[in-house]
Amino acid sequence: MRNASVNHHLTNVSWGLGYGSVAAIINYFLAFEVYGSVTILLGQMIVFLALFTRGLTAAVIAALMASAAVYLYTQNAFFFITLISEVLTVYLLYRRKVPILLADLLYWVLLGIPMSYLYLPTVLDLPTDFLVIIMAKLVFNGLLYTALAILLFQLVPKSWRVVPMKPVSDSLTGRIFYLSFLCIVVTSLSFSFLYTVRSAQQIEQQIVADIGAKANSLREVTEDFVTDYVVAVRNLRDSMASLASFEEQLELMALTQNNYPSFVSMLRADANGKILHGVPTDHFGEVLTQTSTLPDIDDRNYFQAPKATREGYVSSAFRGRGFGTQPIIAISEPLLKNGEFMGIVEGSLDIPELNRLVRRTDIDPRYQSVVVTDNDNQVIFASDQLNLIALASFSPRNLLNLYTQDLPLTRLQNRDMLYTQRLNKYGWNIYVFSSPEQLTQLFAHNLIVLFVFLILIGALFALVTRRFAREITRPLESLAEQLNHDTDLPLAIDQSEMSREVRTIADNLISARKLMVNFNRQLQTQVQEKTADLEKLNGKLEKLAREDGLTELLNRRTFDDLAEQRYHEAMATRKHVALILMDIDHFKRINDTMGHPVGDECIRMVGLILKEYFERKGCLVGRYGGEEFAVFVSEVDDLRALAKEFQDALATSCQVEGQMIPLNMSMGIVEVRSSFSGGSFRRLVAHADKLLYQSKDSGRNRISIETL
Repeated sequence: MRNASVNHHLTNVSWGLGYGSVAAIINYFLAFEVYGSVTILLGQMIVFLALFTRGLTAAVIAALMASAAVYLYTQNAFFFITLISEVLTVYLLYRRKVPILLADLLYWVLLGIPMSYLYLPTVLDLPTDFLVIIMAKLVFNGLLYTALAILLFQLVPKSWRVVPMKPVSDSLTGRIFYLSFLCIVVTSLSFSFLYTVRSAQQIEQQIVADIGAKANSLREVTEDFVTDYVVAVRNLRDSMASLASFEEQLELMALTQNNYPSFVSMLRADANGKILHGVPTDHFGEVLTQTSTLPDIDDRNYFQAPKATREGYVSSAFRGRGFGTQPIIAISEPLLKNGEFMGIVEGSLDIPELNRLVRRTDIDPRYQSVVVTDNDNQVIFASDQLNLIALASFSPRNLLNLYTQDLPLTRLQNRDMLYTQRLNKYGWNIYVFSSPEQLTQLFAHNLIVLFVFLILIGALFALVTRRFAREITRPLESLAEQLNHDTDLPLAIDQSEMSREVRTIADNLISARKLMVNFNRQLQTQVQEKTADLEKLNGKLEKLAREDGLTELLNRRTFDDLAEQRYHEAMATRKHVALILMDIDHFKRINDTMGHPVGDECIRMVGLILKEYFERKGCLVGRYGGEEFAVFVSEVDDLRALAKEFQDALATSCQVEGQMIPLNMSMGIVEVRSSFSGGSFRRLVAHADKLLYQSKDSGRNRISIETL
């Protein structure tokens, strides 16, 4: 027996390893991504199939292997906890006759979702809306692979099944509805997930294309904007080289500024970085009145770079010095004469003017925002909702992207943002950000639609399958009901309600019914006769088994059984009881002198008197032997007096054929009044028997009584 149990356990372990291998392969290689990191795992379907066919041991082994496969590419051990607890919960609820699909739903609602909601935020920085989507995915995923496992179970060979899996309903209607509902659940979930995947992919592509196009547009806008002003400064430099008069150069510089209003100022510096003059002239004149000399710019990059490279230069953004503090970009060109550096021409480009240009880009402020930084990662432009300070350093920090693999993810103002980046030829970074709310809202909307759809389709299927099943079962029920009636009337069944198969069954049953009714009637008559005879015989046998045939008192065996039972009950409840053993004195003399018939009549009379004095008072009375009797007494206060009355009545009560036959009776009585743990009933009998012989030895017709 033990070897068989060990072999059965090892077999389940082997099956668990087999199921677990298949589940691990499915989870590792066939994980189905619905949206970003939201993944459908169907390996758990094999785990539940192991539970339905081989039991809990095989299912736990398969669950460990399936979870290990998920852990290999997620590095998240939480799957071990959720899957094993799911298997255990479904197993325990199913053993309490909860339908499997309902048991799995109860697990996720009452245990799985709360555990996941508490655990996931500790390992992943998840926004609330995405966390809700993951919770919903867990529930729908659990229902999907559980429903698939139940359907697959219907196809599994019976030789694989060692665990009896009871149907969810005993009725045909219930079974049809349950299996039909499982099919619609699987179909609905599958098509819903496929539709969601396609919709999410389309939205992702739209987001990628949209912000990519806007980033390209902004790159071109910023390049063209700066390039126009670079060309303006270069043209100014070239034109100034042909003018000998400084006043003419200054006038040309003022004309250029008027034509390009985004230049907040323009200046002309000599080879040593000393500003000779600039426009607007009133600003430069105001500085001269305050300091008498213009500041040098030999420490500025926009002077040093052209001097060193003999090429034009576009600076990073910085705040002006001497001509205002607003953020500007310096564009400078070297002045050369015969290859010799003679100074620079510089224009200070107003960044706010660039901001106004960027704002005209078609950016949806509900979901999108823009940041433009220079080649030093200083903020040149930022959408208002980002609250970034001009010239502040900015570089997005990439986060783990749970939404999509097509775009990087960062966080701005406590919001997750997908973004794309472009670099223009001046080294500026153009970032266009888009909120993933479009994706999450789509997914959440699809989940709500799916939930409502499942409720509606479940209600519809409940009505359809109930009616369909009733069309099958109603004729069968009517047929069965009429076949139960023992009548010769024809069966009144509307055959238009029957299918062809049911009509065939009905015709065969009608033919068999005629034979069965006749046979049953004959059999019923015979059974009634035999039953009556058997009841009489059983009554006689039962009476013989319990009673003495002469006195109709209890026989010894029955008396001992009943008395012992009452004795133990009295010992437990501490009630007063007593046992009387009595014997007719010199009874052999009566038999020898008057004959056995007279002796039997005396025995019968003793039984009648015993019934009158003891049995009517609730005592047990039995014939213990030939002339020996026994009485078990409960709750009698003066037992000696009652026994004496019985002796006196017996002396004058036995008359046979008009002749008085005096009978004397010796008695041994044991009363139990205080020793309620004194021993067994057999010991009580032995004690009473000893007192009986004491009465006989003392002269007969005596009562020997002892209290314990």
